Amino acid sequence: MSDLARRDDDEELSPRVAALESTVARLAADVRRAEDAAAQLAALDRTVADHGRQLHVRAVMDWIERATLKSAPLVSIVLPTRDRHDLLARAIESVQKQSYRNWELLIVDDGSVDGTGEFLAGLADARLRCFRHHGAGACAARNVALAQVRGDLIAYLDDDNMMHPAWLKAVVWGFEQRPEASVLYGAYVVDDAFRINRKKTGDLPRLFFLPYDHHDLARRNIADMGCIAHRAGLPDARFDESLREMGDWDLFLRLTRKAPPLSLPAIACFYTTDAPNRLSHGPTFAADVAAVRAKNRR
Repeated sequence: MSDLARRDDDEELSPRVAALESTVARLAADVRRAEDAAAQLAALDRTVADHGRQLHVRAVMDWIERATLKSAPLVSIVLPTRDRHDLLARAIESVQKQSYRNWELLIVDDGSVDGTGEFLAGLADARLRCFRHHGAGACAARNVALAQVRGDLIAYLDDDNMMHPAWLKAVVWGFEQRPEASVLYGAYVVDDAFRINRKKTGDLPRLFFLPYDHHDLARRNIADMGCIAHRAGLPDARFDESLREMGDWDLFLRLTRKAPPLSLPAIACFYTTDAPNRLSHGPTFAADVAAVRAKNRR
């Protein structure tokens, strides 16, 4: 082919190539806009679903407040503590203010040196049972309490959090409504969700009540220790003492492996993020996450 003929072909093809490139660019832009729209729609769906769950929590709590219970089982509350004397008093008071009155609170002092022992010794409430442990960690301290519980139902509280005044009544009511259920979890309110990962602060209090899916739960925790409750005597109701944190996640996974829990739309506790010496996102965080995922991989 001569150079002249080749130039004629190039001149003829160039507009077609340019038009094709323009079409491809428009299609790529359309795809990006569609992807952005899909992402925005998915975010909107999540927001709507979250608002729906929050409204459900409000409705169920209003109902439980007015409900008449058919029974009055003893509820045992497990509370480990270490060197948080002032916060511990607040946590205990939140249990004493429960609208449901048939409970016992098992407090395990895990080697405190701040006067916690003397404080506990001065408490006069007969429903409080106090134990001393040797600083082996929160999971080991909870196991000390679990070995001593007398109740038919078990609930949990950490020393830097506060129990919602209607939570124990909600637990009893929930198990009455679903006698086949062995485990339930509720909602919780976080004072500053930005501060959980210790990177920033300033969020307003938010309610968390995530839907249950066991495969999703195997990847991330959806429930705090204070919003889990279960019937006494479950074989898997014991904490892995090798975990510094994530004990609640590991327990929840094992308790729900064979049957799903009751997702109870009621506020269990108020979760605070400003306490000193918090376990969350500590030096063993990554190792504990990996350990729980490996243990519970299906």
